[in-house]
Amino acid sequence: MFRVNLKLNQLRNKDTDVTEVVPLNIIKDDTDFFQFMINSNESLCAVQIKALAKIHAFVIEPELSEPRQADIRKECLKLWGVPDKARVAPSSSDPKTKFYELTKNSDVDAFQSKTTPLNSNTLSKLRHIFDYRCIVGGGEQIFLLAMGKSQIYTWDGKMPLRWKKMESFRLELPRETLLSVEIVQELKGEGKAQRRISAVHVMDALILNGTDVRDQHFNQRIQMAEKFVKAVAKPSRPDMNPIRVKEVYRLEEMEKIFVRLEMKITKSSGGVPRLSYTGRDDRHFLPTGLYIIKTVNEPWTMAYSKNSNKKFFYNKTTKESTYGMPPNAAAPFRVCHSERLFWAWVDGVIVHDSQTRMDPGKLSKDGFLTFIHQHHQY
Repeated sequence: MFRVNLKLNQLRNKDTDVTEVVPLNIIKDDTDFFQFMINSNESLCAVQIKALAKIHAFVIEPELSEPRQADIRKECLKLWGVPDKARVAPSSSDPKTKFYELTKNSDVDAFQSKTTPLNSNTLSKLRHIFDYRCIVGGGEQIFLLAMGKSQIYTWDGKMPLRWKKMESFRLELPRETLLSVEIVQELKGEGKAQRRISAVHVMDALILNGTDVRDQHFNQRIQMAEKFVKAVAKPSRPDMNPIRVKEVYRLEEMEKIFVRLEMKITKSSGGVPRLSYTGRDDRHFLPTGLYIIKTVNEPWTMAYSKNSNKKFFYNKTTKESTYGMPPNAAAPFRVCHSERLFWAWVDGVIVHDSQTRMDPGKLSKDGFLTFIHQHHQY
C-alpha cells in the first residue's frame, strides 16, 4: 500500500492513474472472498439506491417528513454507547472542594510532609541505594491543581489549606489534574543576551485528567506524566509558559548529574559565574539541590546479586527474594513524598570542580560518591 501511495504521488499531474492493486484473476481464485465482495457491494448499493431515491423524493416534495428519524437517532446512540442527553458544562466547584474530591478525602498531613535534610548524619538512610531515584531541584516544591483551561491553582503544602489562583502565568491544563511541581526560572544563553522564563517542572503526578495514579510505581507515574505533558504542551506558542517533567536519575548513577553541572554567568550574578544545571532541551536553571526519593515500599528493598549480576527484591520481614517486582513493593505517592530527602547545595557544599570553598561539616560530592560506591554491591 505504501508503494501504491508513492505511485499515486508520481501520477498526480498525469492522465493515468492506479486502477488496479490486486490482479482480478487472483481475487476470483479466492471464491469465498470474491463472493463476499460481491454480496457486500450489492447490499451497500441497495441501501444507497433506496437512500438516494428518498432524497430525490424529499427534494421534489419538501413537505414530506421522515417519522423514523428520531427512532434511528436513538438506536444509533444506543449502539454507540453515547448518552441521549444534551452536553452541559461541568459543574464548577472551588479548588479546596475539588482537591478533597480528587484525593477521596485523603489525610492532608501526608501532603505537608517536610523533606529530611541530607547530611553526614542522615546519609546512612540511603544504604539501600537501589531503592532511590534523584531529581535536581530548582525552586520550592508546591502542588498544582488544574480545573480546566487556565483555571490553575497552587498550594505550598502548608496548613491551613489555601489554594491560590496562578496569576501572571500563561498555562492551560485539563481539569481534574493534581501534580507535585516546582516553578523554575529557566535561562537560555549567557550574559546580556540571556533570556529568562518561568516554567512548571513536574516532579510527580497524583491525578491526571481524572485518573488517580498515586498507587502506581514512581517510574510509571513519571512516564505517564511525560505522556500527559507531551499531549498538553504548546511549544508552538512562545507566549505560553512551558511545562516539563523533571529528569529522573538512579541514585547509583548520580555521577551523570554532575556532568550536567557547569558554572555560567547570569544577568543577576554581577559577572560572577554561578552553578547551573542544563536540562535535555538546552535550557538551564540555577539548582538548589537534589531531591532523593524512595521508590520501594517497606518491607521490600532492592539488592544486587553478584552471582547473576542482576538486581532483585528482598523482603526484610519474610526473607523472600525475587527478581520480579512484587505487587506491594512499589512505593505509592504518599511514601515517596513523606520519605524524601533533600541535599541542599548551599555555600560550602562542593558539587563542581571549580568550587573551592568547602565546609568540612557539610556533605559534598566526593563524600556522597564514596558512600554510593561502598554500598553499590550490598
